[in-house]
Amino acid sequence: MKKFLLSMMVFVAALSFNACSDSNANQETVNPQSKEVVMKEFGRTVPTGLDKEDGKYKVSFILSAQPYEIKDTKENEAYISMISQAVKNETPVQIFLKANSNEIAKVEKATAEDVRYFKSVFTKEERGVTNRLASVIPDLATLNSLFTQIKNQSCGTSTASSPCITFRYPVDGCYARAHKMRQILNNAGYECEKQFVYGNLRASTGTCCVSWVYHVAILVSFKNASGVVEKRIIDPSLNSTGPITDTAWRAACTNSTCGSTSVSSFTNTAGNVYYRSPSGSLLYDNNLVNTNCTLTAFSALSGCSAPVPSTAHCGF
Repeated sequence: MKKFLLSMMVFVAALSFNACSDSNANQETVNPQSKEVVMKEFGRTVPTGLDKEDGKYKVSFILSAQPYEIKDTKENEAYISMISQAVKNETPVQIFLKANSNEIAKVEKATAEDVRYFKSVFTKEERGVTNRLASVIPDLATLNSLFTQIKNQSCGTSTASSPCITFRYPVDGCYARAHKMRQILNNAGYECEKQFVYGNLRASTGTCCVSWVYHVAILVSFKNASGVVEKRIIDPSLNSTGPITDTAWRAACTNSTCGSTSVSSFTNTAGNVYYRSPSGSLLYDNNLVNTNCTLTAFSALSGCSAPVPSTAHCGF
């Protein structure tokens, strides 16, 4: 009997040891996975800038005003090389970010189909505005009325239609806001220009600060009381009180209370330009498909929270 009990104890001990071994084996397969970087897909996109600073590279992409970064490490050498080549050739890559951040975790080559697509839509070819709308607003009163119409479409107001304009979320989406503002002007019988400003931009909402690699808003022409044509920027995300001069607008884009900031360049484009890269390549969104999709994606957001939601499903 004693021998039987002793045998059983040895058997149970062996089982316990094996169970512990299996448990440890499971932990060893799980732990390496837990050390892997949790990533989210940013999507296919064209990088437009790659600038080294403080042991990392700041990366810019088409459309997004947000700065992204990739660490300058040996592990990232191939990724950085792919981004650099894509900037040079203005071709797309597939980007993956570390979860809840703007840090690039992985870069993959785009498909041949993606390359062909972006070559067809991202171009230096200017497309003329075909409408016959008035290019000059007749007076200041009309300009202020149009500003009020635009401001009333802001998300969070009872006067906004869908999709509302995301003035209360300045972090990104300026390209969509500007295009929607232009649509309101067009519907009222007026055309506009746009102004793009590039650089290490910082702006304040009054309660928080945002960083941009570029910003865009509509630029309108109107006749002052003397009949002289002047130009003003309409951008309620930066100034909700009324139209401002483009000089004042660029100053608001370089608010030094938010940190080191500078403008590298700025330029005016036709109103139908949806996005312009620093090198002058253009995107168009004549049917406002990307515009409306982007505004919808950001419509519930306010303040300066980042990273921004993905708009990969919106096209481009």
